Amino acid sequence: MARNVLTIKDLGSEICWMLVQQAIGIPDAKLQSDFMTERVALLVFARHSLPERLCVTAAVRQMGGTTIFEGCESDVWQKEASGFQEHLMPIFGYYLDCLYAYGLPVTSWNISETEVRFPVINAGSPDAHPVHALADIACMLRISRYLKGVTAAWVGCVNGTLHSLIEATAWFPFALRVAVPRQFDTGALEARAARIGSPVSFVYSPEEAVHDANFVFAGYRGTLDAEEQALWGISPELMAKARPDARLFLSASPVRAIPVAPAVLSSRASQLVRQAEYRLRVHKRILHWVFEG
Repeated sequence: MARNVLTIKDLGSEICWMLVQQAIGIPDAKLQSDFMTERVALLVFARHSLPERLCVTAAVRQMGGTTIFEGCESDVWQKEASGFQEHLMPIFGYYLDCLYAYGLPVTSWNISETEVRFPVINAGSPDAHPVHALADIACMLRISRYLKGVTAAWVGCVNGTLHSLIEATAWFPFALRVAVPRQFDTGALEARAARIGSPVSFVYSPEEAVHDANFVFAGYRGTLDAEEQALWGISPELMAKARPDARLFLSASPVRAIPVAPAVLSSRASQLVRQAEYRLRVHKRILHWVFEG
C-alpha cells in the first residue's frame, strides 16, 4: 500500500519526529541527488500559489525527478476529481509516480477507499498543511533545541497550517496560544484542541496571544479588510510584548499572511528565509519516506 502524507494526525508521532529530525540533519538543503530519477510528480493545484509550486518543484527536480503542473482557479476539474475519484486515481497511476494536491480539502480525498498505488502528498489545504507545520517545528527545534516550556502564538485567521500545528501539539511538547478575529467561529477548532488534550488555548487579542511568547506566527489574513488587517498586523510594538529573543514565522506567503511591519520582517526576529529552507528539507525527507516504503 502506498504511503500518503495528508495530515499530521495520520502520520503519527514516530513518523513526524523522524521527518523533522531527518530534515534538520540534511547537511545542505539544496543537495542534489538521483533519488527521483525517472519518477514523475503531478502537481494538482486548485488555486495559485507560487511559493508552494516553487518549493515542491525544487524538491523533486533537485532529486532528479520530473514535475507536471495542473493549476486552475475554475472548479471544473476539481468537481471531476471529486466526483470521479474512484475511477480517475487508478488511471493516474499509469502516468505518474506521486501526486501533490494543493488547495483541495483533504477530507474530500478518500484515499483509503480508492485504489491508489502511488503516494499522495498534501502540499497545503484549507484544513491541513503538514509540511508547513513540520518545517516550522524543525525551525523551532534548531532555535530552542528543546520545545518543552516553549510557547508559540498564532495571530490571525485560520488556515491549514494552524490546523496542523494544533494536531502537532499532541506529538511535540510546545504550547500554542491562538488569537483569531472574533467574527470567525472557532468552535470546531476549540473542540478539536480539547479532544487532543494538549496545551492549546484561545484568547481574544493579538496582545494576549504574543505575551511572553517564544515564537509568533503571522496567521492567514483571510477576508479581513484593510482596517481589520491593520488592527491585527504584526508591529514592532506587538513583537515587544513577546520574549526579547522571540522569532517570527509567516503562516502563508507575505501577500496572504497577516501584514507584518517592514521593520519586523527585516529584523533578526524574522525567520522567513529559514522557513523556506526547512520546507524544502521536509519535502525532500517526505519523498524519501513515501518511496522507501
